Amino acid sequence: MTQRGEATRARLVEATRSVVREVGYAHASTRAIAQAAGVAEGTIYRHFPDKAALFFAAVLESNAPIVAWVTTLPARAGEGTVEENLTDAAVRLASLRDQILPLELAIAADPELAAQRRQAMAAAGSSLPPGPPEAVAAYLAAEQRLGRVRADVDPRDAAAVLLGMLFALGTMPAIADEGLSPDRVASAVRLLVRGIQPARTRVRPDPSRQPVEGG
Repeated sequence: MTQRGEATRARLVEATRSVVREVGYAHASTRAIAQAAGVAEGTIYRHFPDKAALFFAAVLESNAPIVAWVTTLPARAGEGTVEENLTDAAVRLASLRDQILPLELAIAADPELAAQRRQAMAAAGSSLPPGPPEAVAAYLAAEQRLGRVRADVDPRDAAAVLLGMLFALGTMPAIADEGLSPDRVASAVRLLVRGIQPARTRVRPDPSRQPVEGG
């Protein structure tokens, strides 16, 4: 992409953030976004395949450091503890909740946006760049190979539970008012991890070392 093209793309992403802040995802039209960016509406589709892709770019690119850190999670397998690593990742990802949750809800309520995302993911296939769900699943799979996650756990399911937990906590009125604190995230991760770690081997007492009555 040329420098001019990169500049136009950056303007579209920033315009999307601005329009969404004003009217929300449900009312953020491509026409309004194009006007805010100072380009023709058709220009959007020279940089993004559809509106859903533009929305996700606006969220993820503004949080690139967090997304980049999470993609390094698989390399941390075997370091620290599973609970510590997942808590670290979850606390970082919790900061994206306020932006991604409204987008997910908007897509779920808009058949056109939902269809666009399904088509984009199907077309991308294996070329789809890894995101937080894939990175967390890859990390859990690596820990599973090291014996630090139960063998009967599906890493993809566990990753979905972890990320879904963050969104579910964020929708609870009491928590939404207080904010999703690191301590609350750590507590929720602890509940998850205790279910995926291998059971500790119980050491049976040695009969030969038992005290003898009357001895």
